[in-house]
Amino acid sequence: MNARREFLKKAALLSGAATLPNVIPMSIQKALAIDADPNSTFYDAEHVVILMQENRSFDHMFGTLKGVRGFNDPRPFTLPDQDPVWLQKDAAGNVYAPFHIDINKTKITWQGGLPHSWTDQLAARNGGRYDQWLPVKSLMCLGHYDRLDIPFYYAMADAFTICDHNFCSSLTGTTPNRLFMWTGNIRPELNATSVAAVNNSQAESRDDVYVDWETFPEVLEDNGIDWKIYQNEIWTADVKGEEVDDWMGNYGDNAIEYVKRYNVKLSAYFRKHGDPKAKLSAAEVTEKYNQLSQREKNLIDKAFASNIDAPFNYLELAPFDYKDDQGKPQTLNIPKNDIFHQFRSDVDSGKLPAVSWLVAPQRFSDHTSSPLYGTWYVSEAIDILTKNPEVWKKTIFILTYDENDGYFDHIPPYVVPKPGDSSSGKVSSKIDISADYELKKDSPIGLGYRVPMLVASPWSKGGYVNSQVFDHTSTIMFLEHLFSHKTGKRIRSQQISSWRREICGDLTSIFRPATASESSPVAPLKREQVVTNIQNAKNKPAQLKPKPLTQAEIASNKYLPSQETGTRKACALPYLLSADCSLTNAESVTIDFQSLKQKFGHKLVSVGSPFSMYTRNLYKGVAGKTWSYAVSAGDQLTDQLQLSDFSKGIYDLHISAPNGFYRHFRGDKNDPSLLVSLEYETKGFLSKTLTGNINITI
Repeated sequence: MNARREFLKKAALLSGAATLPNVIPMSIQKALAIDADPNSTFYDAEHVVILMQENRSFDHMFGTLKGVRGFNDPRPFTLPDQDPVWLQKDAAGNVYAPFHIDINKTKITWQGGLPHSWTDQLAARNGGRYDQWLPVKSLMCLGHYDRLDIPFYYAMADAFTICDHNFCSSLTGTTPNRLFMWTGNIRPELNATSVAAVNNSQAESRDDVYVDWETFPEVLEDNGIDWKIYQNEIWTADVKGEEVDDWMGNYGDNAIEYVKRYNVKLSAYFRKHGDPKAKLSAAEVTEKYNQLSQREKNLIDKAFASNIDAPFNYLELAPFDYKDDQGKPQTLNIPKNDIFHQFRSDVDSGKLPAVSWLVAPQRFSDHTSSPLYGTWYVSEAIDILTKNPEVWKKTIFILTYDENDGYFDHIPPYVVPKPGDSSSGKVSSKIDISADYELKKDSPIGLGYRVPMLVASPWSKGGYVNSQVFDHTSTIMFLEHLFSHKTGKRIRSQQISSWRREICGDLTSIFRPATASESSPVAPLKREQVVTNIQNAKNKPAQLKPKPLTQAEIASNKYLPSQETGTRKACALPYLLSADCSLTNAESVTIDFQSLKQKFGHKLVSVGSPFSMYTRNLYKGVAGKTWSYAVSAGDQLTDQLQLSDFSKGIYDLHISAPNGFYRHFRGDKNDPSLLVSLEYETKGFLSKTLTGNINITI
C-alpha cells in the first residue's frame, strides 16, 4: 500500500467544516457494523489491543459530553474557601472557571503543554484541598474541548463505552503511569521503604537508568499467552534528527524499555547498528543476544517489535507540498511509509497476538507538545482491525491516556490515607496501603487525576457510560480475569497492591452480551488532508486567556461550560454502598462505611470501594480537612471524630464514593435522639435480589 498517500487521504479529523457532529467517521462505522456471534460474550474475545495515548484529562476532553460526570455534576467538591471546585483562584486571588479552547478558530493545538511532574501534580492537589491548580499549572489548565473540536473521539464515545471514573495510577507524569500499566507498580517491593519511581528520570534507558521487577508481559509469556508491543522504532535507539524521532520513534512511551531484565540494548535495532555508547559493534551485540535463553530472547523481540524488517526505509520522511488556507505553498516532512507496517501485517496474516500494545510516535500520541495528529493514529488502528470482520468480531480495543498533562479535572482522585495515621482516614484490615504512599514527599502516590478511557468492541457497543473506578492496573486485572477464564490457569500479577485490587475494577462491568448493531447507517466522513488542516491552524490567532470572573458573574451561577443535554445508557455496576452517621454521645460523631455483598443479576458480585470525606467547617482550626477510606468487599469500617475538633462543635461532613454516591451529615451535640438510615430494598426469601428501590428508616 502507499501509506503516505493513504495518510494524506484520511479525514480532516480536526476540521469543524469536515467533521460535523452528526457524522460518524468511517472507521467507527465499520466497527459498529461488525457484530460478534449471537449471545457471545467478552470471554469469546481472542485479541485485546491496548493503546495508551498522552496527556489529557477527562474534563479537558469530555467534560461537555452528554451523560457523563462532567460540567453538569450536581454534587461537585467544595473548596476550603466554600467555592465550588470549578472556581479556581490564581496567586493574586482572581477567580476563573473552565473555559472552551477552540481548535477550529485558534492555534491552541500548537500552543504546547503544561507542567505535570510529581512535584506540581502534588502541589495542585494540595493535600486534598484541590485549590492550587492555577498557581501551579497556569490558567490554561482550565481549558477544555467540545464535540466540534474533537468529533472523532465524541463519535467513539457515542458508538461504544466511555469510562468516566477512570483515573491515572499516580500523581506523576508519563513514565510512572506507564510502568503501572505494564507492571502494576512503580517500586520493586510492595512497601513504603522501597524506592518509588515517581519521576521520569528514575527510569530512562537513554541514560542507562533502569528499574527491575516483574512485568505483566512476563506473566503472559510464562503462561503461554502470546503478546507483543508494537512501535515504529524504540526510544532507546535515539534515532538522530529530532524531526525523524518525533515522527518515527515511540516518544519513550514503551516503559518496558526501562526495565533492566528486558535488555533493550540487545534488541533488533542494536543488533543491526551496534551500540555506540557501549562501543559494541552489531556483531558483538548479536553475540550477546545469542547467549540468552529463549525466554529472554522472546521478551526482547516481543517487547520491542518494530518495523525494522519492513521492505522499505521505515525511518524515512518525505516532503509533502500543500497550499495553506491563505493559498500560500507550504512544505512539511511527514512519514513516507507505513508506521503500522508490522501491526498491519500481523493482523492481515492472522498472526495478531492475544494481547497487543500499540505505542505511537510523539506526533501521533496526542501529547500537548505536538499538534493533535493522534486522532488519525486511533482511526487507522481501528481501520486495520476492522479490515477483516472475523478479526474485529473477536477483538477488544482499549484507548486510554497515561496522565492528565497539567489539565484540570473536577473530581479529586481517591487516595490512600497515610499509613499509621488514622487522622487521615482508615482502610479495612486486609488492605495494605504502604505500597501506595511515598514517605519522602509524605504523600499518597495515587490514584492520579481522571483520564479518558474508551473501550470499543462488539460487546461494548451502544454509547454507554461506565462509572466504576478504574486505573491503569485495571487493564492488567482484566487480562488476568479473561485469560484465567480462557486457560483454566491462575494468571495473576504479584505487583498490584491490595488497595488497588480492592478499589479499582477489572473492566468486566464494561461488557454486555453481543447484540445486533445499535446504530443506524449514516453518511461516511469526507476525508481530506489531515496535515493541511492542522498546519493551517498555525495561521490562526492564539487562544486567548479569559478575563477573571466578576462577583456578578459568580453570583449569576452561569460561569460553567454547557454540557450537552440528554442522558446516556449506563453500565450495571457491582456497587452496593452505605455511609451512615450518628452521635455516639455528646462528645463524638460516628461514621460507618459499608460495601455490601449482594446478588447482581444471576451472580454474587461484590467489590470494595473507596470513600472520600471532607468538611466545610474548620477542623482543628484548619479549613479543607479531608479523609480517605477504603472498604473491602462485604466489610464495614467505622471512624469516630470528636465534636470539639470542629469549629463551634458543628460537624459538617460530605462523603462521596463512585458512581455519584453522596451523603451529607451536619449537626452538633444538640441533635435529637434520632437515627436515619438508608437501605436497598430486596425481594425473595432465600435468594434476595435488588428491586431498585430504597428504604429510609427513621
